[in-house]
Amino acid sequence: MTLGQKQSVESLTYILFNRPLHPELFQIYHEHRILQPEFEAVVWVTGCSHLVSFYAGPESLTELIVGVDEELPARGLLAEYRMRGEKQHEHLQGGRIHYQMSFQVEVMSRKLYARTHQDLARAASKHGLFVPFPQWRISDLTPFTFIDYQVTPESLHLFSYHAFPDEMTLVKAQSLFELSKPSSPGP
Repeated sequence: MTLGQKQSVESLTYILFNRPLHPELFQIYHEHRILQPEFEAVVWVTGCSHLVSFYAGPESLTELIVGVDEELPARGLLAEYRMRGEKQHEHLQGGRIHYQMSFQVEVMSRKLYARTHQDLARAASKHGLFVPFPQWRISDLTPFTFIDYQVTPESLHLFSYHAFPDEMTLVKAQSLFELSKPSSPGP
């Protein structure tokens, strides 16, 4: 995708990697770090899309919702789904990170979309990460990414919303990164 180019729902794909990806591969509009004693997470807003890298010691998982025209490496690819309808995915890496995700692509009537758009923008003014894209605005509503999250010492629970007003579509995703308890040494 050309840097700064408007995105469409049709071009989105969900991808999961078992490794981090280089920032040079993306146009990053906002970066946020979450630091906990047991893990670190990095959230990049990459337009009406996002990337989340979750690190626990030597292990990592990277979730993306990204345009299909992005050139990404094949090494470490665990899952890939076009953003259509609803989907769920679960991954247990064999280490400490347990991951669950679900997404939904919802096309709405203009009236319902406008109300939902306003409700999400209002919620985003109180908490979470809100990145609007006025440069892609065609109608009276602005495309945006809103990522809300909850953190515990052992988990990161993300709720992401990607708003496409000219398509009257909202892409909603929910992701849970959890750490399993380390194995206790035997007697």
